[in-house]
Amino acid sequence: MRIVFLGTSAAVSSVKRDNTSLLIDDVLVDCPGNVFGKMVRAGYNPLKLRTIIITHRHVDHSYGLPSLLEMLRLSGKKEPIKVFINEDFFPEMGQLLNMYGLMREDFSLDLIPLQENHVLFEDSLRIETFAVKHSVPNFGLKFSTSSSCVVYTSDTEPCEEVAERAKGADLLVHEATCAEIVTGKKEGHSCVEDAARIAKQAGVKNLCLVHLGPELEEHLRELAQKAEEIFDGRVIVPEDFDRAIV
Repeated sequence: MRIVFLGTSAAVSSVKRDNTSLLIDDVLVDCPGNVFGKMVRAGYNPLKLRTIIITHRHVDHSYGLPSLLEMLRLSGKKEPIKVFINEDFFPEMGQLLNMYGLMREDFSLDLIPLQENHVLFEDSLRIETFAVKHSVPNFGLKFSTSSSCVVYTSDTEPCEEVAERAKGADLLVHEATCAEIVTGKKEGHSCVEDAARIAKQAGVKNLCLVHLGPELEEHLRELAQKAEEIFDGRVIVPEDFDRAIV
């Protein structure tokens, strides 16, 4: 699996970081901002994109979807593109895309409501959804091939379901909006320390911290060290456009 971190910030962007979004092979997870331009900047041809997953309804995870789809259409994308949208947000997003005139015969768009324990396949890539604990209905995602496993939490409080789904994973990409030693806990979100505890409980090989609140920006070295005191594996704090191969 090839992972590109198109964004790594929480809901409020910083000078260095935009809202969290991942490109995993030819699958886009969440769609804030100018994702088309970010894929180009990352050296990826957006016309190769096959699947988009919107994990939940919050603005920082979904507001760029109409713009991305229009850019794909204007760029001449002919192959069908599947857009899986959390069922909680499916009707509203469908209305929004229709309002922008994106439901049209010359653009093959397949909108699919995303449900808990949904299993998707993209060639050799298996994707499973599972419920996490956020302020609105939300799904984490488990990506598996014959040789590797990556789990992405999306936005969540510390959650046993994450620990269960991530058992033995090669990489756990866990949200870290806050930190006990900087901001204190925030409802619906995890601290850096929480992510490290879940990674340790799950026995994953590597922990990647994303969805970083702007208050953490000046403390990232200290927070990574704190996470390493809790979790024995490798702790990664990616910047926007960093890559990982799993």
